[in-house]
Amino acid sequence: MEDLGARIRQARQQRGWTLETLSQRSGLSTGFLSQVERGQSTLSIVSLSAICRALDLRIETLFSSDRPLSEAAPGVTKAAQQLHIRVGASPVTYGYLTRQLPAAPVQELLIAEFPAGTEPTESTHDGEEFGYVLAGKLRLRLRDEIFGLEAGDSYRVRATEPHAYSTPANSGARILMAVTQRFIDTGAAAGASSTDDASRRKETDNA
Repeated sequence: MEDLGARIRQARQQRGWTLETLSQRSGLSTGFLSQVERGQSTLSIVSLSAICRALDLRIETLFSSDRPLSEAAPGVTKAAQQLHIRVGASPVTYGYLTRQLPAAPVQELLIAEFPAGTEPTESTHDGEEFGYVLAGKLRLRLRDEIFGLEAGDSYRVRATEPHAYSTPANSGARILMAVTQRFIDTGAAAGASSTDDASRRKETDNA
């Protein structure tokens, strides 16, 4: 791949921008951007994303990956199937566990502990659910398929579709879960809701 810094400088100059302009639009310092363009500093994927957004560049044209980005990802991603990318000469490799998360923000992040011999209980709820197997073995039933997952595997499901979890008799599982539905309201959120309700009632009484 052509030198990353040179490609960023070329894109900036084609737009007639100074380093200061790119700095203002990307939120990165001019000193850092100058070092990147001269190949004296590496980029994280966060910084590269900020530059690409500012320059209106497709980010996938500026990093190397071990498989095509257009390749459709399944609901379940085995550890060996994860997409790995590297930005320029950076020593850091990023492994993507799933497709991009939905537009709805993650509401809860939790660790689920399934004991050995957990029986499947089908459930549905709003939003989407992402899981990463930290340890053990998990069986995910999704629609009419059953997926066997081990440490390092991940999945993403539309939670409105029936899904169920179980574990074999000889192994439990520890799962990092992220969901876009809030299951438990915090006291602060509940208090704020009560205050809002009281305010609306007062406004109605004064009308």
